[in-house]
Amino acid sequence: MRQGIHNTSKFLTVDEAARLVGLSHWTIRKYIHDSKLQRYKSLNRTVVSRSELLDLVEPKKEESK
Repeated sequence: MRQGIHNTSKFLTVDEAARLVGLSHWTIRKYIHDSKLQRYKSLNRTVVSRSELLDLVEPKKEESK
């Protein structure tokens, strides 16, 4: 069973990040390419920080209300 989004792993794969925030993996990759989101490597996989992702996306969700 998955815990709340703030209580699990500190890093997410691109696909996990996309599912978490409801965006496509292409959007997450564009954020990385545009230096809006820091890319990290783990076992030859690209991962992103959960907290950085949420800081980037959550303000945009608030603006759309």
